[in-house]
Amino acid sequence: MTTQTEELSPATTTQSLFRGISELSDEGLRKLAEYVRRLNEEQEIAALEAKYGTTPNVETIAAIEELRAGKGKRFNNIDELMANLLDENDD
Repeated sequence: MTTQTEELSPATTTQSLFRGISELSDEGLRKLAEYVRRLNEEQEIAALEAKYGTTPNVETIAAIEELRAGKGKRFNNIDELMANLLDENDD
């Protein structure tokens, strides 16, 4: 028995996709949006890993060891960190 796979044109595929989305409930749309957001994040992470790799460089490793040894600056929140970065850029 031979089976045939029907090839769909991009327009047909897009129409089917839109039809399926339009039939989703509000909860289904929320879940779909969350899924798409995660896919985008995974794609961004993969692109960064491809560009920079996943191993910290020597400078990052030294900074981690410094903080673990109780040295270096610690910040209570992002505002303090950003203020510090801006101060360093003014020098």
